[in-house]
Amino acid sequence: MELDNQSPETIEYKAISGEFGEVRYFITTLEQSDAVENIRFADEIQGSWSFSERVQRKLDENRANTEIFSYLAQGGIRFFNSIVVVLLPNSNDQREFWDFSTVSSQGKTVEKWVNLKLYKNVARIVIDGQHRLLSLRRYWNAHTGKEPLNSQQIKENFSCSETFDIPVVYLVFGNLGRVGHSDLSETVRDEIIKATRNIFTVINKTAKSIDKQTQLLLDDSKISALIPRKLLEEGVLEDRFVKWSSTARSLNQSEPYLTTLDLVSQCTIELLKDYPKQALKKSFNSPTERNIALETYYESHPKLPEIGTKELLKWFFTELQPFKDWVSQISHVGIDIPIQPEQSRLNASQKASIKKLRDSSILYTLLGQKILFFAVSRFLLKIRIEYRIPAILNAISLSITKMDKDGFFSRDQSHWSNVLVRPNQNLTIITTGSGVERCIDLVRMILLDSSDGVRDLIKRTKDDVSNEVNWNENLISTWRKDFHVELPKVDFIDEQIKESSESDDSFAEVRDLLDSSEEDEEESDEIEDDEDIFKETEEVKD
Repeated sequence: MELDNQSPETIEYKAISGEFGEVRYFITTLEQSDAVENIRFADEIQGSWSFSERVQRKLDENRANTEIFSYLAQGGIRFFNSIVVVLLPNSNDQREFWDFSTVSSQGKTVEKWVNLKLYKNVARIVIDGQHRLLSLRRYWNAHTGKEPLNSQQIKENFSCSETFDIPVVYLVFGNLGRVGHSDLSETVRDEIIKATRNIFTVINKTAKSIDKQTQLLLDDSKISALIPRKLLEEGVLEDRFVKWSSTARSLNQSEPYLTTLDLVSQCTIELLKDYPKQALKKSFNSPTERNIALETYYESHPKLPEIGTKELLKWFFTELQPFKDWVSQISHVGIDIPIQPEQSRLNASQKASIKKLRDSSILYTLLGQKILFFAVSRFLLKIRIEYRIPAILNAISLSITKMDKDGFFSRDQSHWSNVLVRPNQNLTIITTGSGVERCIDLVRMILLDSSDGVRDLIKRTKDDVSNEVNWNENLISTWRKDFHVELPKVDFIDEQIKESSESDDSFAEVRDLLDSSEEDEEESDEIEDDEDIFKETEEVKD
């Protein structure tokens, strides 16, 4: 409920105030016009926002405009619980944008009742109740005649003649942004965004399970989420080509994205799998902890210090063929991918071109990308430490380029049949079973030019995957000869020093095993792999 003493700069509400830890909340009501016109969705004002700020879940507009709108417009007893809103300044320079004062009656302070004052140029962002707000907007547009009811809705006795008082909970974080407290922080906006992400996660986890993709966007404590986001925030990977704005973790065959945020996370986990206790299972809750973790595991890497996780992932997805060609191929068919969360609008010809491109190589599928990255990662950690330098990436590139030009990764090659690709007309990717691990081992052996374990690999593949697989020692020997990595010339480290270094790594792994044995009952909240993300899906038609 608004007060009478408004000004051009501020608006006031009577509210009930309370504190929940470091969060102060104000419970109030808004007229429907105020709610639908002034409460915003994050994506409505995110044109100049960074990637970190473009994190609000993609709205299911169809659900809001049909199911929830019908509930409002068909009459009867109706009620929505409170919409939760945070206040977000337009920049870090705007440090004061809210205040409150107590309410008195007959000379006595009324406990919990306050006058809440908001500056009008501050953004009010909904973090819980997005679909309710969207349906209220649809209802309001019908009420005002901006978007009249259609004939079917009128036939079903829809009516939007009433208006509602909307329950709203405003959240603020301590005294950040409060008038008179501008000296608390120089980065008020950034701190509010981080706090908002955490609140959003908690609210939605308790109310309804958040999809894995959204967890990756919001989780500020896990390195497997921090690193993929950092790659996009810094522009190391272009978010035009990394799908992140959908709840679906897979790609349908006609989408223009090369890969997904989820797969980048899986690649991160693979790179850091030797450090479960120090990195993957640890929660980095403070800014200092996160900065140290990113310096250790993103800018650098314990076993690849001269390359680092960031440079390795950048090289893999942007410089390695055939991934480097993806950008030019997409451009060639006239596709301009918009900034997410806006979705591409493609014509039938463009969709067919993408599907044809994706069908041409296993590397244009998520599963193929996983196989190659895991093989490269294991190759790098297998070779002597002297070779783990930037020059090795160029050497690997030459080998992968040869394999690509020779058609090794073509989906129709017989060596993928029955192990990775079904021998049917569509050459469907096989996403279940142990074939993926066998393919990773195969590519790693080829890059290493090693015959160790070849016979065992062939036997296990035929026994565990399919007896129809055509792998044999002569075939693999030919691949090794043609495609192995030519290691760069380096100065070798003294063997005693090398052994000492490897011993330290071994002790670290033993410590991890001991630590994990003490935590048998501890439940890991690491985002798990899911075979469904690798399934190739056709576009859902309207």
